[in-house]
Amino acid sequence: MKVAVKDACVLIDLANGGLLDSWFELGFETHTTDFVINQVQREAQWRVVSGFVQAGLLKVETLNAAELSQMQTEYQESRLGIEDNSALFLAVKLKAVLITGDRRLRSQAEKRSVKVHGVLWILDQLIAANKIVPKLAAAKLRAMIDEGAYLPSEEVNKRFRDWSGGSDATG
Repeated sequence: MKVAVKDACVLIDLANGGLLDSWFELGFETHTTDFVINQVQREAQWRVVSGFVQAGLLKVETLNAAELSQMQTEYQESRLGIEDNSALFLAVKLKAVLITGDRRLRSQAEKRSVKVHGVLWILDQLIAANKIVPKLAAAKLRAMIDEGAYLPSEEVNKRFRDWSGGSDATG
């Protein structure tokens, strides 16, 4: 079983794009932490995310006191918040892929040899697995961006060109 840990920005982006259900079709056992899940605060996003928690598809882990202490000791130089550190700690613990859009979290994960991907990778995987078609991926990406997703513009524009017949994020 492929195991993934998600941070809040990815959960929020996928909720905004209406793609959490498609994500689970990829066959990843998906985890996050209670610190991360508490960052999903907008009602519409929470309704989507909490449904997957209640269904048992998104497993929310609570770090115990010993794990919190270990995390604070090992990651004190990371300059990340407790939410991001908890996601990284869990990814290391579970030997999982970390799914994040945060550049500093990505950098810390790579220092610890944790495999890291982001939302654009998820969209690529959904297309490759024939879970969504490219035009729908472009529409879902547009919805995420319209809701405030912060993604690398060069990569976003490339995908818009590839998936929607030539128009980029500005078109």
